[in-house]
Amino acid sequence: MSGPADKRKHHRFLALLEVRVLPGDRIPADLLLGTIDIAVGGARCGSNRALPEDLTVKMTFTLVGGDLRQPAPIDVDARVLRCVEKPGALESRRYEVALEFVRIEPQDRVKLQNYLNSL
Repeated sequence: MSGPADKRKHHRFLALLEVRVLPGDRIPADLLLGTIDIAVGGARCGSNRALPEDLTVKMTFTLVGGDLRQPAPIDVDARVLRCVEKPGALESRRYEVALEFVRIEPQDRVKLQNYLNSL
């Protein structure tokens, strides 16, 4: 039986990271995102608002911990693969959002890979 996990190209790491989303069309002004897990190719986040599939979001993740001496921001454009409501979850994480990174600068990709390898 195949499922979404079978399609993954990268191992995901549990990491609770700060996420800042740039304002844009179809992005709720009060949107709050926080990572659940992250990989070089994408992330799973908790959200206080539903996001439509195929929406592209410009965001900054702040990497902390691991081998880092100080927080390290990385900028990505991510596409919403799916958004599922989690009844009973905290309001700030009412929705679980699967994101695919569609643009990440090479130096940020290396920074993210090195960070994940240090976890």
